[in-house]
Amino acid sequence: MNAFFDGYVHSKTSLKQFVEQYERALGNKVEKEFQADFKSFSQMIPCATQFEMEERFRSAYTISKFREVQEEFTGKVYCNVISTLEGSSETTYNVRETVMYDGRHKRKTFVVSFVRNNCKVVCNYHLFEFRGILCRHAIAVLDWNDITCIPNRYILRRWKRDIRRAHMRVPIN
Repeated sequence: MNAFFDGYVHSKTSLKQFVEQYERALGNKVEKEFQADFKSFSQMIPCATQFEMEERFRSAYTISKFREVQEEFTGKVYCNVISTLEGSSETTYNVRETVMYDGRHKRKTFVVSFVRNNCKVVCNYHLFEFRGILCRHAIAVLDWNDITCIPNRYILRRWKRDIRRAHMRVPIN
């Protein structure tokens, strides 16, 4: 909330001034979103990898969301599938990631389950559940299984570049 009103109100702002500044802040926010949407429609940033999955995210998502996804694709370089456990309907993978921590290399292992028949992937890192993007560990497992086309369930509508946002149609005087 503070960031939204930063530069518009202060502790001595009256109620009347607050309402006026709220309208101004909302108008500026809508204008910035229009500009960001226009930029997403008119520009594309290059992919960092040769994965078809990354290209699909690039063509679907806004620039800012695609940059988040792109970090996961570049971070996949530090991930290796080290073991698998076949189940009746799903396969469980242990994915080891090498990370820098306090100037030293540290290895962390993540557990990723994959159901081939519906291409469902779940990692115990839970990045998709919390931020709506696949983590590098899940991407590593999809790549390990030769999945090149990302399933639609992992392209969330709210970050698509071609979505019409209802709050953007609210008239601001």
